[in-house]
Amino acid sequence: MDFKKIGKQLGRVRETAKEKVGDRAEPENLKRDGKDLRAIFAGDGSLADKAKQAKEKLSDPNRSTGTPAPESSPPGEDQGNGRT
Repeated sequence: MDFKKIGKQLGRVRETAKEKVGDRAEPENLKRDGKDLRAIFAGDGSLADKAKQAKEKLSDPNRSTGTPAPESSPPGEDQGNGRT
């Protein structure tokens, strides 16, 4: 068994996983994603619908940080910049 070769392959797999997971690499984020996916795929509906729902849920850019999406004010509303 060539342990050097296995080590190199494992390193490549780890780097690829880091690229794919990105900012979600923290254990709490991965646990939350796993729970959400489990709930989605345990529900009713076709596999295609479940896959679409999972993609939408996990592709939210604010999901990894846990911060809510920034809210935009309706046009014409005071932005708090002191101008009238």
